[in-house]
Amino acid sequence: MERVRLGMIGCGGMARHHGRFFAQYVPEAEFVALVDPDARNLSRYIAEVYPDGTKAPPTFSDYRDMLAQVPLDGVVIVSPHAYHFQQAMDAISAGCHVLIEKPMVIRTADAQALIAHAEAHQRIISVAFPGPFTREFQYIRNVIARGDLGDIYLVTGVCAQPWLKVVAGTWRTTLDLSGGGNLYDSGAHMFNAMLYLTGLSATEVFAFVDNKDQEVDVIGSVSMRFTKGALGSAVVSGDAPVFEQGIYIQGKRGSIKTSIYGGHLEHWDGDRLVKYPVVPETTSLQQNFIDCIKGRATTPSPAVLGLRQARLMDAIYESARCHAPVSVVTDGV
Repeated sequence: MERVRLGMIGCGGMARHHGRFFAQYVPEAEFVALVDPDARNLSRYIAEVYPDGTKAPPTFSDYRDMLAQVPLDGVVIVSPHAYHFQQAMDAISAGCHVLIEKPMVIRTADAQALIAHAEAHQRIISVAFPGPFTREFQYIRNVIARGDLGDIYLVTGVCAQPWLKVVAGTWRTTLDLSGGGNLYDSGAHMFNAMLYLTGLSATEVFAFVDNKDQEVDVIGSVSMRFTKGALGSAVVSGDAPVFEQGIYIQGKRGSIKTSIYGGHLEHWDGDRLVKYPVVPETTSLQQNFIDCIKGRATTPSPAVLGLRQARLMDAIYESARCHAPVSVVTDGV
């Protein structure tokens, strides 16, 4: 079995999650290099991902040294949001496929440039939103695509959690590194779910945000118009006592509730609860990335999702700044 050679860019908490998952469940993948400018992150990553004494791969403080020195098939990018764009561009230039944490980038122009660059080099970009890789999201996509809910009238999302308690003082609350606050961090899962599940695009938003004395937004409320006449709303709180979240989609003939990450499903056909829905099998985002590289699959979370979200977030933040509705550019995407 020919192993896929991967490099990890960024070795913080989410990178450790990916590393453990690959090590346990994806035998065709092999990490041959690790990158982080903080030696403490590298040490903790090695201790947690290789606890049995397995020899850890070479480490680098600069991802560009890794790209120049180590033969790679792909990279996993788990760095602060503002670094994603250039790291992905350079990795693709070096011949790598890319699995990139959300948000893919923090500017619409960067999303467009990255997609064009990947197409020109025939490289894969998969965005690490867990939702599209779940059975529940695929079930809902199929239900809506078949028209079982009828015309979609309403799409709402909620994401409330003690986010600030966990991330205060880190790069996530530094605007130049994060690109935005909880709307862009945990809220990214919610917005992606709203767009991905319905197949709709947001066309207009009116947003309010409260930074709670931080550089970035902590609490946000967004009213939304979608294509095909649907309306919606999304609320985010990063200063809640407990974690509560979900998506509600209501159509002319039924409704669906789910988690912003998948894993929960409630489907109403009219006023009848569908008790035992047939939910398709799926693979993990990590296994899917390897399958894509080997030509066995395509990703359900391509770079166009990152573009849609960048356009939406640009409009949300502009609306919050100007205190007025703002149109969202779609260009048919």
